[in-house]
Amino acid sequence: MSYSDCSDWSQCQACGECLMNCPVMRMGLEEAKETIRRLIRGEAAPRVFEQCTLCFNCNNYCPVEGLRPHELIQQRMLESRACSPEYIKYFLNGMPAPVIWHDVYSEMSPAEKAILLKWSEIPAPADELLWIGCVGRMSCRDIEQSKILGQLPKYGPPDLCCGELAYRMGSWQAYADTVERTLQRFADLSIKRLVCYCGSCYYFFSNILPNVYGKKLPFELISLYQWLWEKVAKHELVLEKPLTFTAAVSESCYVSELGPEFWEPLRKLYQAAGASLLELEHHGYDGMTCGTMSMVRKGNFTASFFSMYKEQRKKYQEVKAAGTNQMAVNCPGCFLMPSFTNAFHGIRIRYMLEELLQAYGDSITRPMAENFRLMRKWVAKRMPRLLLHKGTREFPRIPVAEPIYEYGIKSEDMPEVDFRMNCRSKITA
Repeated sequence: MSYSDCSDWSQCQACGECLMNCPVMRMGLEEAKETIRRLIRGEAAPRVFEQCTLCFNCNNYCPVEGLRPHELIQQRMLESRACSPEYIKYFLNGMPAPVIWHDVYSEMSPAEKAILLKWSEIPAPADELLWIGCVGRMSCRDIEQSKILGQLPKYGPPDLCCGELAYRMGSWQAYADTVERTLQRFADLSIKRLVCYCGSCYYFFSNILPNVYGKKLPFELISLYQWLWEKVAKHELVLEKPLTFTAAVSESCYVSELGPEFWEPLRKLYQAAGASLLELEHHGYDGMTCGTMSMVRKGNFTASFFSMYKEQRKKYQEVKAAGTNQMAVNCPGCFLMPSFTNAFHGIRIRYMLEELLQAYGDSITRPMAENFRLMRKWVAKRMPRLLLHKGTREFPRIPVAEPIYEYGIKSEDMPEVDFRMNCRSKITA
């Protein structure tokens, strides 16, 4: 199976709506019609391969139910590449070490590692459960000590993932392996509703998993933003530190597929906490990306970085045109990747989830900016060697059942913790 196999392309009417409405390309009618026909036939589409940012918006404009032009474009883009850059593998949870998540988790304190071990155990049956993905685990101490989230049991084994990075960086097989691994563990959960700490996890579990991969989780899904809004709307949370700034809302690319039921709570929460919001020219169903996925279409790292920066520059221009220099983001990736360039444009990036938890009384002892400094350190250390590799057509398979990693935890460090480990193979520096 591949990305494009999720749709029956014989049903395509070649109307061109998907590409005419693209916020980046805005093709004319005839060009759009011919381009989608070429993509379906498996032929080259140079303009798409050069300009598409893989933002998902085209999926919303296709009039035929079940067709996903984004996945067709991604499949053809990957087919046009001679190989997948070796550095992509470094970001995929489950690949043989070194991988960035293993590097970062291994550097945690014994107390933080103990929290990750606790989150690796199947919790007792509950109505709701908080799922913490790859990025959220870096904030495990604050999440574990959160008074807002204290009522939620937590689950987030370090070797499980929603599959976003594998999917978006172009390895269908790695995505499938990752998903099967996670589904196997999720089958042991006895819950009614899974609260996703990360919006990306919510999108991939609620949208990509059923609509592309063809499987559905046996419980309800909700994002943490939606869960927080439920609490605020019921007056179950008390505002302790009002937000006093004005910021432009920069939504993640998947928001266009999640729709108002996701993006409205983002705005309501910020406004309820005291922040003043401005809208970008492109938002909602017409939003533009932070540029990260623009890197996928290039095989060369330098060219990939400049492709990303080109899109980020557009975003910064829209922020300033809205009348502010502050950008509020709901996605960890939209915080991380622009953090390489925002200072050059005088833009301050605010991570909405962190701001909201603090506003309603939580303490943030390890902010996202600190987590990403650690990530950047490891990227700087690993990347030069990875760039020397020519790349590969296929990445190693991710084991679905057996344990993968160990994070250097020793029982004598904290004897009160049960150190039964789901992860066994040794990580090497």
